[in-house]
Amino acid sequence: NPIRDDIQLMDKNQAKQQFNCTNSQPVLAVLGGSQGSVPLNRHFQQQCKKYTNLGIQILWQCGKNDYEYLQDSINEKGVYLIPFLDDMGALYSAADLIVSRAGALALSEMALMGKAMVLVPFPHSAGDHQVKNALAFSNSGAAVLLPQSRLETGDLETAVLELFHQPEKIRKMEEQSVQMAAPDATEKIISTIMEVAES
Repeated sequence: NPIRDDIQLMDKNQAKQQFNCTNSQPVLAVLGGSQGSVPLNRHFQQQCKKYTNLGIQILWQCGKNDYEYLQDSINEKGVYLIPFLDDMGALYSAADLIVSRAGALALSEMALMGKAMVLVPFPHSAGDHQVKNALAFSNSGAAVLLPQSRLETGDLETAVLELFHQPEKIRKMEEQSVQMAAPDATEKIISTIMEVAES
């Protein structure tokens, strides 16, 4: 079973403080997988000001490869770069909303933590499994699905800002996310992923 049981939900404010984020402002977490995601990194490098100008903090797991480059090129207050974390629990806990790739492990962890997500599936995954994963979550109402090809149209910003203006909708997504983490749902997600991997 690939689900790790050691991921713990922490108090949101404590988690925010752990990353030097302010408690009073919302936190958008950006997750590109353990290696980081070049398209997501480039996108947020160009667009992070849009978020910070509106008082949204960005907790950004950018991967080791891009970390130094991004640290040198971004000096926005309210952007917190992290190369890689072993303990994702604190990061999930600190986030009010997560923009993420749609890898199986990340999705199962985020569902376990009951997070609302905007998913940008990696378009070249084997058997298109990230798109299928993301569809399962968006169909259930736990996530908003945004194809990578639409990053440059500003659709991601629109989706994220709309959600931050509707805390009630985020709460509903969080409830659906928890549903996706129900034991049988996890089994379903994993078996679907295994089928896709084998096909």
